[in-house]
Amino acid sequence: MESGLAHLLLEHSPDPLLLLDPDGSISFLNAAAEELFGYSRAQLLGADSSLLLAEDSREPFHGVLAGLGASAPRSGQPFAGSGRRADGTELPVEITCSLLPSDAGAGPAARSVALSVRGAGHRPAAQSGNRHAGTAAAALTFAGTYTDAGAVAGAGTAADAATHRRRTAAAASAAVPAAFIGHDDQMRAGVLRDPLTSLPNGTLFNERLAAALRRPDPVDVLLLNVDDFKNLNDMLGRSSADELLMEVASRLRNCVRPHDTVARLGGDEFVVLLTECLNADAVAKRIAESLYEPLRVGGSLVRPGVSMGLASRTPGTLDGAELLRQADAAMTAAKTGGKNAWLRFRPEMLNTVAAKADGQAGLRQAVELGQISVHYQPVVSPGLGAVVQFEAFARWERHGRLVPPNQFLPVAEQSGLIREIGDEVMRRACAEIRPWLAGDAAYSVAVNVSGLQFQNRDFATDVLAIVASTGVDPRQLVLELTESVFFESDSDVLRQLRQLREAGVRIAMDDFGTGYASLGRLKELPLDKVKIDRSFVAMIKTGQEQLPFFGTMINAAHGLGLKVTAEGIETPAQARYLMDRGCDSLQGYLFAKPAPASDLAGTMESALTAIDKVDAGR
Repeated sequence: MESGLAHLLLEHSPDPLLLLDPDGSISFLNAAAEELFGYSRAQLLGADSSLLLAEDSREPFHGVLAGLGASAPRSGQPFAGSGRRADGTELPVEITCSLLPSDAGAGPAARSVALSVRGAGHRPAAQSGNRHAGTAAAALTFAGTYTDAGAVAGAGTAADAATHRRRTAAAASAAVPAAFIGHDDQMRAGVLRDPLTSLPNGTLFNERLAAALRRPDPVDVLLLNVDDFKNLNDMLGRSSADELLMEVASRLRNCVRPHDTVARLGGDEFVVLLTECLNADAVAKRIAESLYEPLRVGGSLVRPGVSMGLASRTPGTLDGAELLRQADAAMTAAKTGGKNAWLRFRPEMLNTVAAKADGQAGLRQAVELGQISVHYQPVVSPGLGAVVQFEAFARWERHGRLVPPNQFLPVAEQSGLIREIGDEVMRRACAEIRPWLAGDAAYSVAVNVSGLQFQNRDFATDVLAIVASTGVDPRQLVLELTESVFFESDSDVLRQLRQLREAGVRIAMDDFGTGYASLGRLKELPLDKVKIDRSFVAMIKTGQEQLPFFGTMINAAHGLGLKVTAEGIETPAQARYLMDRGCDSLQGYLFAKPAPASDLAGTMESALTAIDKVDAGR
């Protein structure tokens, strides 16, 4: 019998026929199976076979599969139970199971299984007699002997690639004609596939996770989402943001083995299922490095940070929901700790929700009692050899220690306290630094502003009121905003920024170069200054590096009439490197750490001493 004839027999058989990969997922089904269960072929390809069984029939069926090959490896094994259709109704089914032939020496667990199904009340009219099931199962088994890797390579569709790259199914799946496999548009429309990325969705992922946990092998779950995706979406636009998500999906697939599962749960959230993996930490590290590589979407170069949580099965793991809950706790901890990182789950992370509630209550009390203080870090001008600005930083002392800003500021934003804290920091900064500001009209104080503060349509008016009440010249106040804030399409940020600039307040773009803005767009924005992000400065180790983008950024900014500050300066080599390229001002621990207003004199002395040392080494 020719393999083509076997294929025709399978597809047009009146009996519902399916082929299962060694892991229990469906790699082939014919038209009769689609009719019996009410699913399309595209919806079932790659799905766990348990989807077609009622809950109380799944374990007995897995027992039958596990017993295949115990005596006669290729003999049919019947199973009687309840099936489940796409509409949720159940029906009695009788399933005949047979192992497909495989390479010599392969055990039953590494072989695919052919299924022939009889369903009471849902059989096609042309179907009759047990001999059809036996003949069809035999034909499916026979087709499995005609494996041709070339047929897989030539299949050509995205669905083919997704189906045939699975770990042990290549030989069995090659027996299925490419014409019988759903095309890309069919796959995208499948209820078990994400329509944008064609990845499995949450339902299919949960099925595969449950199947993996039924086996004794290691199981690891990695949950991740793209940091600040809303800002990226607002800035890039829907189409480019979708392009970014598709690139994330592609990179994730390239970081894992063919039999691992990458799924999109929705929005910017993805999950990876690793089975039989001996070093899940190495996979997490590989994913983090791959996703942080810059990519160009919508005409902009972006570097998407990702927060990830890793959880692994232990002897006490109850189910897949528990693993996902653990991975989510680890991901939350990674995001709270500063984003763009991955963490392995630890039991204490499950207290994150309680700690968050406690943190919000404590922070609210600190705001009400006026316990938020301000520390100041100097910004130096190499050309003038002087401190020309102080940046104000919010500080919260709790239980005798300073809470790191990257821990309490996210809590402030999530709870809505960021507006009150922001106003308090600005008021204190203007009042505490005013005596120094009075010494020279060129001096200024910089205050960081959250995008959430601009949701108050009177924010600009409130800022000017604070400046007036403290007696500070508006031209001596600099507001620092991250790049993403400038591209909030659902707010009137730009209107308020222009209102502030018209009154004399200066505007700086913080963290410049991290991926949102292009140099060409700077001229469209109400800006006075850009601050080169510390991640770029950290690339300067010896001062001998060839890093042309520094010159590009500084020259382009100067060409637009903008001043440039570099932050995160920690070594004289970094300072000299940036000074030689025309950077207007420098900021970092090399000059001084943030300190209270009472230490202002000592802070300035430290900064001036550092400038002298840098100049002496040039």
